[in-house]
Amino acid sequence: MTVRLFWVLIFAGFFWGCFSDGGSYPAEGIPSSDVHRQMLLVEGSKDTVTLGTNKSGAKIDESPEMKVLLDYDFWMDVHKVTCGEFKSVAEKRIDCGSDSVPVVNVTFFDAVLFANEKSKMDDLDTVYEYSSVEFDRDGHCVNLAGFSFHLDRMGYRLPTEAEWVKVASEDDKCSDCFEEEKEFVNDYKGLFKNEIVTNFAGASSANGADERIIKGGSSSNLYSRGGTYPVSPSTYDDHVGFRLALGAIPNATFLDQDGKEVSSPIRIVLSALKLWDYTKTSKVKLVFKNEVTGNLNYIDYTNEKDIVEIVDTIPAYHPDISPDGKKVAFCTGIEGIDQTSRLYVRNLDPKGSGLVKLDVKSAAIPRWSVLANGDTVITYVTKAGDNSNESTFKSASTWQVPFMNGKFGTPVKLFDGSFHGGISEDESLAVTGSKILRARVYKKEKIWYNKEQACNVSLAKDYSKRTAFLDFGGSTGKNFVGEKYRVHEYLFIADSSGNLVQSVRAPSGFVFDHSEWATGRVNQNLVATLTNADGAHTKIVLVHLADSSVTNLVEGEELWYPNLWIQGKKQTLSSSSKVSSSSKEIASNSSSSRNDGKGSSSSGAESSSSKNSSSSGESSSSSDDSSSSGESSSSSDFFSSSSEELVEFFELDEDSAGFYAKNNEFQEAHWSYKMELVWTYWDTADVVVFGSSRSHHGVIPKLFSDQFYVVNLASAHGNLHSTHYIAVNYVLPHFKKLKYIIVGISLDRLWLGKVNSFFYLYSPEIKGYVYDANHDFWKSGVPEGLKEMTHDVPKVSSYAANLTERGYMPLNSCSDWRSSAHAEKDIGWLDTGLVRLEETLGYLTDIIELAAERNIKVIGVEFPQNPNYKESNAYGKYGLRNSDAPQILERLDALTQKYSNFTFFDQHKMGEHDYLEGMSYDDDHLCRAGAMQMTHRLDSLLKTLE
Repeated sequence: MTVRLFWVLIFAGFFWGCFSDGGSYPAEGIPSSDVHRQMLLVEGSKDTVTLGTNKSGAKIDESPEMKVLLDYDFWMDVHKVTCGEFKSVAEKRIDCGSDSVPVVNVTFFDAVLFANEKSKMDDLDTVYEYSSVEFDRDGHCVNLAGFSFHLDRMGYRLPTEAEWVKVASEDDKCSDCFEEEKEFVNDYKGLFKNEIVTNFAGASSANGADERIIKGGSSSNLYSRGGTYPVSPSTYDDHVGFRLALGAIPNATFLDQDGKEVSSPIRIVLSALKLWDYTKTSKVKLVFKNEVTGNLNYIDYTNEKDIVEIVDTIPAYHPDISPDGKKVAFCTGIEGIDQTSRLYVRNLDPKGSGLVKLDVKSAAIPRWSVLANGDTVITYVTKAGDNSNESTFKSASTWQVPFMNGKFGTPVKLFDGSFHGGISEDESLAVTGSKILRARVYKKEKIWYNKEQACNVSLAKDYSKRTAFLDFGGSTGKNFVGEKYRVHEYLFIADSSGNLVQSVRAPSGFVFDHSEWATGRVNQNLVATLTNADGAHTKIVLVHLADSSVTNLVEGEELWYPNLWIQGKKQTLSSSSKVSSSSKEIASNSSSSRNDGKGSSSSGAESSSSKNSSSSGESSSSSDDSSSSGESSSSSDFFSSSSEELVEFFELDEDSAGFYAKNNEFQEAHWSYKMELVWTYWDTADVVVFGSSRSHHGVIPKLFSDQFYVVNLASAHGNLHSTHYIAVNYVLPHFKKLKYIIVGISLDRLWLGKVNSFFYLYSPEIKGYVYDANHDFWKSGVPEGLKEMTHDVPKVSSYAANLTERGYMPLNSCSDWRSSAHAEKDIGWLDTGLVRLEETLGYLTDIIELAAERNIKVIGVEFPQNPNYKESNAYGKYGLRNSDAPQILERLDALTQKYSNFTFFDQHKMGEHDYLEGMSYDDDHLCRAGAMQMTHRLDSLLKTLE
């Protein structure tokens, strides 16, 4: 590898002659600026870079070894971006420390915004695109709607994993690659393959958890790609920063999530969670034609990370999804071309099974509908060519054919003329266009839009009789929008009389094509493609008429004829309710007798005073409000309002109810599943497990004896505050059969208090939790439909084991404990952390006391950790001296003496435990084998408590 060092002055114009479209090697031209920047020029070569490893027991996404050849030149920062440099661009929205240290506590999206701003400052192209930006209350960018990247552009960006490894593998070229801070790279996380890949740039799309890759760090290997937990683009941590790269990547190669090379990658750029804002359901499907391969592709947004291609040799145009969302009709002809066309229907599945052909001479542009009598039919035309000539137009006709049980019925002619734009539900209006906008109104034919040229005509699939169409910059459109414009630059909407009522402009640099109304519950949505200056249809967008927004859905090389199906709205319950459904200011987000000083973490006062924290919630900073104070509510009031029945006739707000996720970041993604478990098992479970990831991965509900029905509500990064929050607000009021509560204690994590809890840091900004708090957590009765609405909200599919295993997430890779283990946090935290200890033990005490009022037993469990921690006088992964642990154990023993319903179950035993060979996943988590032993012992313990 040839690497040359440059001091670069970055700001003035770039020496563009150094590059060509083919990606030839740059000369020593470099951007210049008033800010000194040191970068390495890394020249392309035939030497390969090794990603991954062949080591036994390696993670599935870190194996096998894959060789990568990078044949292009690029620059990469010699050092990580510093806090001073970041603040100079980000306008100090994040407090990251002194100017000279590497910037940390930033998200992947923060790094993206920084790179784009640097590109703008230096008159380079921007590599990243997005439609809107979302920040959290601490200034971190947590979402970029419509995010995509373009590696063929010359601008600043994050390095690819292969680029980073190429530089980091040369020890003398990257002195800080393996210092304390890890670094974001650009790639989506995916699988490797045991082959040589040229210009590898990561997975073609995000996996189910939307994971990003972090490299480096003092404890990492060259092949390591992450930390203890998955890293999402909204994750920030006090040990993760980034550096920049510069240079276009010619002919970048991507692998799909199965490790197969993708020749024409198509990317989903709007998640199902964000799409919900427009569709109000996750039951959404998008079908379109990939013109590069000639095949239909579809996305089922209930499994949003999979773009399925139906491989076939039949030309496929104008696809239309059936009313039940299970089939797709398509034809071989194209609007505007007078040709014979065939019409087919097939199942919307990976094989495109159930293919049937309509046996007629010619049929084009199919449109599904359901008649008033309940019959499902397909409307089609015999020809779809130029309709400007009257005789040619009348030589074609419009037909309808029933479709039932996978078969066509007998076609019936409706009328003369090729009205392929759609027919209204009452059949009083039919429209068509190419080249003029024709309408058939109560059996009388008219020409709308002053006979000017129009195309892509589509009739709304509701009762509004609105017509959408594109035009060619004529005078009628110009008078309506008040300016001249390009062909297809505006999407126009006409009412049932053909009068213009709305227009939506295409984003800068693009024009519309292939516009179609969406079907389903929200009648303000259309889909269309965007065509760039070269005429390529590179984007599929959602056009939302309520705010005239245009939002990217999918990106690729050539995407044609999109069709969006949205499941129809179910019959809602009456809005008259036994409980007010109106929103009101939250007085408190906890019914606990423990007030936590300032009260509700969902209250406006507390939301505005949150403390900065890492994504893991494991900040050791203390807070003045961390100790318990405030008035206690009456325990009789607390339990008397608990209902055992569903409340009928309550109309839930579909924008808020069950919506326990905002960006599906790692923690909230897990908690959203836990909340579904709450509303699924509130009337069934008699044992509930709480705690952190140690409990989450360490207790298997389905292995308990039949006499116990167990649900595991523990979650990664959980602490005693989050346990307290869920127990007091949801479990104790609603779980009517509850007999036992199992709580993970984790002595080494008892410094993690309220200010580190998910329910302090994040839930106040997530509307499902706010909605629950506004309705007193439904203590007067659980509304009917809440479980179903919670289930329907899009979730991260890779965490779905939370549901199938009743909250347990298995860690199947088992090994022995490492021979050397050192704490990652301060082992002496107890010296200054007595206040935090009192706070966290206070949450535990409160749970015990509230449980006692219902004769519920509480079992505090100390999970085993690597016994070799004691060799460095550490109790566990997150600190605490081994010599300090006995005084906390004495406190726990005192609780067992004071409260007859509390049992402390110590399985760590100061490191002298018997969870030994083949029972660990890492230093502080049990693998499935260890979890089985833990579960069997808990099962036996519960039987003794019976």
